[in-house]
Amino acid sequence: MNYGRAALISTFVVGGGQMYSGRFWTGICFAVIFYGSIVLMINIWTELNPAFWGLVAVWILVWLFNIYDAYKGMSYEKPQCEKTCPAGIAPWIYINLVATESKQYYPFVPFFDTLERICPAPCEEHCTRQGINSSVAIKYLKSGVKKTIPSFKQKTKKEKIAIVGAGPCGLTTAYYLAYKGYEAVIYEKEKIPGGVLATLIPEFRLPKSTIDKEIENILNIGIGLKCGIEIGKDLSMDELLKKYDAVFIGTGAWKPEKLGIPGEENALIGFNILEQIKKGKNFNLGRVGVIGGGNTAIDIARSLTRQGNEVKIYYRRSIEDMPAEQENRIETQEEGIEIIPLTLPKEIKKDRVTMVKTECPEGRNGPVKMIQASEFNVALDNVVMAVGQQPETDFLKGYVKLDKFSRIITKNGKTSHPKIFAGGDVVLGSATVAHAVGHGMKTAKRIDFYLKRIPLFLGRLFSKTYQPKVKLLPINDINRITIPHRDIEERIHDFEEVELKVSKEELKREATRCLSCPLRYRP
Repeated sequence: MNYGRAALISTFVVGGGQMYSGRFWTGICFAVIFYGSIVLMINIWTELNPAFWGLVAVWILVWLFNIYDAYKGMSYEKPQCEKTCPAGIAPWIYINLVATESKQYYPFVPFFDTLERICPAPCEEHCTRQGINSSVAIKYLKSGVKKTIPSFKQKTKKEKIAIVGAGPCGLTTAYYLAYKGYEAVIYEKEKIPGGVLATLIPEFRLPKSTIDKEIENILNIGIGLKCGIEIGKDLSMDELLKKYDAVFIGTGAWKPEKLGIPGEENALIGFNILEQIKKGKNFNLGRVGVIGGGNTAIDIARSLTRQGNEVKIYYRRSIEDMPAEQENRIETQEEGIEIIPLTLPKEIKKDRVTMVKTECPEGRNGPVKMIQASEFNVALDNVVMAVGQQPETDFLKGYVKLDKFSRIITKNGKTSHPKIFAGGDVVLGSATVAHAVGHGMKTAKRIDFYLKRIPLFLGRLFSKTYQPKVKLLPINDINRITIPHRDIEERIHDFEEVELKVSKEELKREATRCLSCPLRYRP
């Protein structure tokens, strides 16, 4: 829909733009209020008094708002699934397109297929359908969505932006900037783009073919990519700032955190293990204890198990408080990997680890307390540490403000330096791919406003609302789909993808469970 044309029509005919874009009754309301009050004033007007000039001011405001409303298009109250999506996706819309077998295409979102596989899906935790039986399989339904495929975009703007880091956040930022007509060039210190997606996440969760296709679609829009260049070493920040109109930092969080316990230097580093496995190395480590509760710890345990090692996971909080995706955790337990909660290593020795029991009555966000006199020894051949990561931002010292964890301090994507922006893990610490995509999307808009010299509040005010033609779905009595997986005894011996696909008809059936909240529960 051409909302610019709708705004132009409403400039000359109040309400006309709304009618042109299919919002007939909204246009009628604007027309009745504006023209009706003029007719009324003509009939009762007696003299030019303060009340008359006040009414003129109201007419002008209604006229201006009518133009703005026509430009923005129809608005709606965001449902919980959309509010809680870190990537800024509107799940209820693409679900509606699947349910109605619509011919419309959902707008391209970087790493959409990746998020289908590895997103923690907070949208499902807040799905309104839970009030009836169980949440809609929102994440899984991404596989049934018809998406637009981006093609080469001609550069229409003279400004150039450097993107430091070719992870999901950097690639997303580059995509949206290139889509707006800017020249975006990505600098990546590794030999290949993709960040953790390409170098760490196991094939059984995220196939290489998926990542390669996602990155290809992004770069095809006309983005420059320079791999093997480390900023601060091969190229200085001064050179970047001199050559480019803006610089975006999306280097992630790659520096492993430490517990600071005796013997920790004898432990293996989780990121290194995953990276080597991804390159094809086989580890024969015997009895392995993986320390941590995030996706990295889970991925290490599942990968080493597939290579014939005896693996257990030790986590300092309860299993329910693990930051790893619930689905990833459940699949781990299905594969026979034991997760031992409320346990923390106190000292690592050559053939054993001294553990201590813990308690955390306040849950995941509360403090962890070690229980006195609860130490016990565990016989292990190797220990792998996966307790978190911090950003490596030494190359930015003197350019931007950092916090005590070496994260870049930002406000709406902008750092303390006027030309430097940042997003993703380098700002948040270890987060999800969905957070990285969402940060990239928002920061690209912020950079666009900065280069156009548009105040942030005005840019947000006039940002258009995406809303295709969607239909109210009837409430049905269908239970949630059971997502199929490969046989456990088969999958634990290889790295093939664990999750299987279902038919188009089954996806449509699941999509019809959506309550279309913005249509059904209008404010």
